[in-house]
Amino acid sequence: MPTQRVRSELDYDFATLSAAIDPQWIAQAPAATGTASIRKRKMPAEQVIWLVIALALFRRQSIAEVVVHLDLLLPNEHDPDIANSALTQARQRLGEEPLAQLFSLCARAWDTRHQRGQSWRGLARYAIDGTTLRTSDTPENRQHFGAQAYASEVVSSYPQLRMVTLTALATHLVREVVFGEYGKNEMLYAQEVIELIPDYSLTVLDKGFLSAEILLPLQLNGQQRHWLIPAKSNTKWERLESNERDYRVKNHTT
Repeated sequence: MPTQRVRSELDYDFATLSAAIDPQWIAQAPAATGTASIRKRKMPAEQVIWLVIALALFRRQSIAEVVVHLDLLLPNEHDPDIANSALTQARQRLGEEPLAQLFSLCARAWDTRHQRGQSWRGLARYAIDGTTLRTSDTPENRQHFGAQAYASEVVSSYPQLRMVTLTALATHLVREVVFGEYGKNEMLYAQEVIELIPDYSLTVLDKGFLSAEILLPLQLNGQQRHWLIPAKSNTKWERLESNERDYRVKNHTT
């Protein structure tokens, strides 16, 4: 009984998520990245995308079980079954680009929709922050992402990746994300995210991002892109205006 209850809850979660994803986005993602199925397959690229989404929820079930449970195969009376190896090959054939494209389509559309009525003085509010995540311990992941090396020369038990996100403050929806190898400076990832910030916005940053390379492109590119950042304790500046509440300053590097 507990297993059936968990499965029904997952079915509800999957139905809720799939209802929020426009079918046109599923079709656009493989087409935009050149991975759409040209010849007729029992499991075309669009169905494989649904499979990958479902696998994130049905983590205790095998690929074959998820395919059967959600009826993801196209009907074929001459060959009603599909080998497990074919499912794995279908995932590999799809690649990562269509999923990245789908994420962008969903995240931007959902954020735009939920920003209505949530602005502050006509500005959508965001935050940029960085974090690290563990990933599966495979030779490929260790080679690509690397891991933290401690002063004792001990290396982290799992490969790690570094990630920077642009998150809507009103809803906590992640609008943009950039991630990659652990050894790459967080500032470099932040520069990529800065380019994706929408116009007419106010972005809050941690004081670790106090850098002209980050803040000047944010303000000078696009329209009405503002930022807010706490000053470091050792920051020194020269006051350029007499207004008590809101004034410009010139920063002096210490």
